[in-house]
Amino acid sequence: MSEVNISEAVTSPVVAHELKESSVFALRSSEFKARLERHQQLERAQEIRDSLLQVARRIEAPAKKLEQSLTSYLLLRQVRDSESGEPIVGMFDREIFGHPQTLLTAFQQQYATHKHDVAQVQEFALLVLEIERLAGGLSDHTSAAWRNYTRTLKAQWEVDQRLFINLAHQEGQRKVQQHYSDLVAQFTNISRGLPKTADEVEAVLAVHEKLCQQRDALNLDVPEEVKLFLKAVAGQGATLDMLTSNVCNWLAKEDDPTRYRIKRL
Repeated sequence: MSEVNISEAVTSPVVAHELKESSVFALRSSEFKARLERHQQLERAQEIRDSLLQVARRIEAPAKKLEQSLTSYLLLRQVRDSESGEPIVGMFDREIFGHPQTLLTAFQQQYATHKHDVAQVQEFALLVLEIERLAGGLSDHTSAAWRNYTRTLKAQWEVDQRLFINLAHQEGQRKVQQHYSDLVAQFTNISRGLPKTADEVEAVLAVHEKLCQQRDALNLDVPEEVKLFLKAVAGQGATLDMLTSNVCNWLAKEDDPTRYRIKRL
């Protein structure tokens, strides 16, 4: 065998082995690079997800409050005052409540530029603040109108509590007064917050109608001088000059005079 043949016979397996190792390394290197790229893509996707979740979390509460305030506002715009015929809630005033659409447009422009990093831009923070301000202002505006409306309803059936209590002993009045008190408690409970549906408004008005009827069933329509005497008795006490003949006659007919005592101060 020649010297060249001997050299080739010795080196060829070595070269083949080196080429094989080089090929394996290249393959593994390519696989590693592909895995690294996929990992980086997953990390970026996670960052995008976290950024969008941050946007959603920051805007969720004020947006929900605004939705609830707007729902009540639009609902109560349909409720009319029985005397004036006007909506019980005044018109939405942009000079008072602002122009959130402008900030929303600015935010949308920033979103088109920054995409998933939009949570960091100033326009997003301003938009959240504007939504919170708008929701709070609209809620206050609507709540004030609702409270005023329910006060006008109450004025139609509210009674003087001193007179109410003083007449509770009359025959048949205790049960009537208890039913009235239960209805008052029910009205107070269901009218405490802003209604969100037409059914809730109807429920308030239904109890209001019952209270008007129950108010008529209460025996509170007494002569004025009797009313003054009974109120005084329930308060600091009545003076002798308030015990007129008309009062004495009414007490003898409608009350029990023996329940009263004259005391010197």
